[in-house]
Amino acid sequence: MILPRRLSDLGLGADFCPFHLLPRWQNTHLAHAKLRFCRLASGKNHQKSSGKAQTRKPPKILNRIFGFAGWVLLIAAVIIVLIPLVIIISSSFKSEGEIFRYPVRLIPEKPILDNFRRLKQGDVNFPLYIANSFKVTLIIVTLQLITATTGGYAFAKLRFPFRDGLFLLYISTMMVPFQVYIIPQFIVIRSFGLYNSHTALILVSAFTAFGTFLMKQFFMSIPDSLLESARIDGAGDWLIFRRLMLPLSLPAVATTTIFSFRYFWNDFFSPLIYLSDPEKKTLPLGLADFATEYFTYYGPQMAASLVSLIPVMIVFFSAEKYIVQGVASTGLKG
Repeated sequence: MILPRRLSDLGLGADFCPFHLLPRWQNTHLAHAKLRFCRLASGKNHQKSSGKAQTRKPPKILNRIFGFAGWVLLIAAVIIVLIPLVIIISSSFKSEGEIFRYPVRLIPEKPILDNFRRLKQGDVNFPLYIANSFKVTLIIVTLQLITATTGGYAFAKLRFPFRDGLFLLYISTMMVPFQVYIIPQFIVIRSFGLYNSHTALILVSAFTAFGTFLMKQFFMSIPDSLLESARIDGAGDWLIFRRLMLPLSLPAVATTTIFSFRYFWNDFFSPLIYLSDPEKKTLPLGLADFATEYFTYYGPQMAASLVSLIPVMIVFFSAEKYIVQGVASTGLKG
């Protein structure tokens, strides 16, 4: 018995199965022929089912194992990050002897507040250091936001000669270590008569290549059609920047603010180079006052560190929603 190799030879579709048209053959040979004929008829569906079998998902037990391992790693990372903070909080309310007592106890037996009182005793004037840090950091962050947003907008949306070359040259300054140009920078500051002043710290930090790069990349993600529509309505570049680009770039502005504030609030090297008057010290220099040549006062130092963490945490949690907003909006179109 010769069977057709394709269903098209019989004038039937590929999805047709003539199983119900065949009689109930008892002969073994004809039964095999019947099976082969039905396989030819259902070959397409068979290929689909085999393809699904090749791409089937891994068992649920593997997903549970990977999920559990991910949670374990996440919890371990959180513990590693929080341990120093817990030690700082605990040591701030301990005496010097209790800090080094073994075995270590995170909860003080007799909590004390003397470490916080010593922040304004003798030659240490910690409230003044905090005020100086707020003054310098807020001015620097404000200037960096102005220069980064305007520079990023110019490099991203304006057309002028040598734009890309200037941007590449500006960004390349990020690759130069700070220690390379600190000496010529110090000579320039001293020649201007700005040594031992907060103005020196502000001027050398008013521009940020990283912030400009971050703002430029964000501005490039905004369609040019929005700017063209605003120009058709009669808006100039300054009005477009102020009323259109800045409100849309709040996530990038918040990110730049957090990075800049955290860096200059904790900056130790620049104030050490440019400041010599004790009354002009910033917070990081003030923390070093508790470490003398013969002894380090760990209790007051931990209390000062705890106080210095509060402004950074406030800034971060205030701007966090804008960062999350920006990350979520990157997956949206239209």
